[in-house]
Amino acid sequence: MQSVTDNIFVVVLLAIGGTFVMVVSFILIYIRNQNKMLLQRQQLQHSKIAHQKDLLEAIITSQETERKRIGQDLHDDVGTALSGLRLTIELLQSQPAQDNDKYVKLSKDIIDNVIKDVRNISHSLSPPALTYYGLNAALEEKCSIINQSGNLNIKLVNNAQALLQDISQPVSLALYRVLEELINNTIKHAYASAVNINFTQIDDGILLIDYTDNGKGVNIGTTHKGMGLQNIESRLTVINATYEINTAEGAGFNVNIKCPLNS
Repeated sequence: MQSVTDNIFVVVLLAIGGTFVMVVSFILIYIRNQNKMLLQRQQLQHSKIAHQKDLLEAIITSQETERKRIGQDLHDDVGTALSGLRLTIELLQSQPAQDNDKYVKLSKDIIDNVIKDVRNISHSLSPPALTYYGLNAALEEKCSIINQSGNLNIKLVNNAQALLQDISQPVSLALYRVLEELINNTIKHAYASAVNINFTQIDDGILLIDYTDNGKGVNIGTTHKGMGLQNIESRLTVINATYEINTAEGAGFNVNIKCPLNS
């Protein structure tokens, strides 16, 4: 009887010990998994912060580049023209009266060029067609100018006319700058002869922009995200838009942009 009791006692002890080991093991596994998940969250958070820093840096760099370009345009075009006008006026003062008409005409021509240069700089900062007639009209104007060069043919198709009529000015400007950046990239890097830009409404109040060129394409998996693409991403992030790039070497370049205009 004592032997049976001892055996039962041993079994109970073993059961308790086994249960304790299992509980401790589960706790250790749980802690390890929690630590692993916490580490993954931290890594994801660090990645998001780094990505946001890259986007912010792209915005700042883009702004500084634009300011530098404007300053250079003002110095080279307007500044030079005004210096020429000053010189012409000084010559006018020292010339015989019968030559006044010639220098007056020259001064007027210089003033006209200054007005033209200032207008061009102003238009590059804020296209008047965008302000008065909307995104589609501004893009049609830009595409028309590029098409006249004969180097690139851009086809613009608008199947979301009603949706674009109510688009806000900040969103309109952001999308215009994004498409302007895409066109500039195509001209500079793609060696393309044609571009198609399609506006379509999907779901409720979502604008789909399909941009495609027939250029050389790129291997997006091995290509570093350049400043141009960072500028595009930063502008789209501000207006809560998303994008997807489809491209490969020798297969052209395509990007689909989805922009919720009802938010």
